[in-house]
Amino acid sequence: MHVGLRITLDAPVDAVRDALLSPAVMVAVTKPFLVYRSRDPNGFPARWVPGQPHPITASAFGVVPSGDTHVDLDLYDVQGVPVQRDNGGGTSGLFGRMTMQHRMATVDLGDGRTLLVDRLSYRMRPAVLGVLLWPGMWVIWQWRALRMRQLAPEWRRPRRAAA
Repeated sequence: MHVGLRITLDAPVDAVRDALLSPAVMVAVTKPFLVYRSRDPNGFPARWVPGQPHPITASAFGVVPSGDTHVDLDLYDVQGVPVQRDNGGGTSGLFGRMTMQHRMATVDLGDGRTLLVDRLSYRMRPAVLGVLLWPGMWVIWQWRALRMRQLAPEWRRPRRAAA
């Protein structure tokens, strides 16, 4: 099963790539449907660091536990197109029944905007659970598209250095 997006964002490609490395953006584009929290005692890092897995938990609408997983990114290029792949996997709850691969590619459209191709492929155990979850996943992905379009213009602004 999979859900995906192919959307144009009103921000330059470098700003979009930077935003995709922000835990705050991950939280902002799925809330209120999925609410993510860090399992690390220090909370979320300022940025995701490729090769450094980070434990998280999620709950539907902030109240129904969905289980634990972790974010574990790889950054690479495919024919000159930057791709961010999350290799994280579920460790408990509903996420523990899921095998997933999440990839996001960013393409510079040459006019200050970015094409984002965002695809989550997943399998559930038992398989019928994946079919039952798909409508909810589709809704969440449509929400992600809406939220990313809303937030992207803010990503144009330079980030302030931490004091």
